[in-house]
Amino acid sequence: MIEIFMPKAGMDMQEGTLIRWLKNIGDKVEKDEPIMEIETDKITMEAEAPGSGIFLSKLVDDGTVVPVLTVIGYIGEEGEKIPEKAEEPLKDEKAEESLKADKAEEPEKAEEPTKADGTAGEVLATPYAKKLAADKGINLEDVSADSNGIIHAKEVLATPLAKRAAEEAGVDLTKVNGSGFNGKIVKDDVEKYAQPAETVAAASMPVESTNFRTVEERKPLRGLRKVVGQRMFESYSQVPTVMQSMKVDMTELILFRKKINEGRREKVSLNDFIIKATAIAVKELPHVRTMIQGDELVTYAEANIGFAVAVDGGLFVPVIKNADILSIREISRQAKNLAAAAREGKIKPDDCKGATFTISNMGMFDVFTFNPIINQPESGILGITGIEDVLKMRDGNVVVRQEAVLCMSYDHRVMDGVGSAQLKKRVKELIEHPIDILV
Repeated sequence: MIEIFMPKAGMDMQEGTLIRWLKNIGDKVEKDEPIMEIETDKITMEAEAPGSGIFLSKLVDDGTVVPVLTVIGYIGEEGEKIPEKAEEPLKDEKAEESLKADKAEEPEKAEEPTKADGTAGEVLATPYAKKLAADKGINLEDVSADSNGIIHAKEVLATPLAKRAAEEAGVDLTKVNGSGFNGKIVKDDVEKYAQPAETVAAASMPVESTNFRTVEERKPLRGLRKVVGQRMFESYSQVPTVMQSMKVDMTELILFRKKINEGRREKVSLNDFIIKATAIAVKELPHVRTMIQGDELVTYAEANIGFAVAVDGGLFVPVIKNADILSIREISRQAKNLAAAAREGKIKPDDCKGATFTISNMGMFDVFTFNPIINQPESGILGITGIEDVLKMRDGNVVVRQEAVLCMSYDHRVMDGVGSAQLKKRVKELIEHPIDILV
């Protein structure tokens, strides 16, 4: 028998959310094959099976928050019996807290709760709950009671997540057939029961003529999109953000990069140079790597540069540590590897930690200007726009130059406008004199 744990995907990870199982009960599973998708406070990721065999048991439903290193499932041989302690699915405490008292149950429910065996004692249950437990062969001592210490029918019939889903959908749990252990109703059972009624209701519902719009798709906000949304909302609502822009001449850097890449198999990108230039500036300017922690301003020593990577359903911000002392080649290598891991869903939580400043390059999308949102708890983020040809006067002659815009959002509690301008001005100097980036 092989136990499936909620993985500890980072040193400070305390709990994770099981977004969804990628396998069904009875499926054959190979070791290191993705078996579930989980969400930490930083990222979403796929977790691999710890061994090969038949997927025997799910102890938690999709959407459940679970402490790290908790057993949440089993893999074994076909027909192998799972441990007795695993028969009762783990509780979703948040779901249980949101439950209210039982609604209309059987008439017997109004009777005074008694111990399961009919005598006075610690385990209190309604008569109907006792009947259900007896019918299903469930030991009431293994069933979680409500906030008053009383076991009702719904505690016997379904998992906490299934009960919450039933309340939201208005489903009578006594009419749902359970597919879990000992006939326990899980969330999928509730959704399958409710789906036909929802489909019929939707088909018979008249189109709202006042809105002039039809819902094409509706899906839950979860996973990476939910994490990104929460982080962006927290940043934008909690930080007094100011945005400041500065033009930068990219002509010399474009020519410099072309010369460096000539005859080389591994090419470096403009973004690699921008990461290096930003790291140099961040290292030179302590106020840029200063963050608010409670009532203190904390300045970090490292120039660790995070860079935004777009993926399906959201974005990741991998971090290149001590980028100011790395060569352009090393920065390029790390950036490529981290970006590839993010897009393939293989990035690790520790890969996205420790940044002291972040950049967001929208140049490949020809964006003219934008206001990047600060990646808390950092105090600033530098955005880079697309490059465009502009006419400039040089020595009395009109010449064509390639120009971009540096767009910086900064936390006005930590730095003022001058501090933001100093960072952009230094990055601008390095980009316009690219040889200084390598010296």
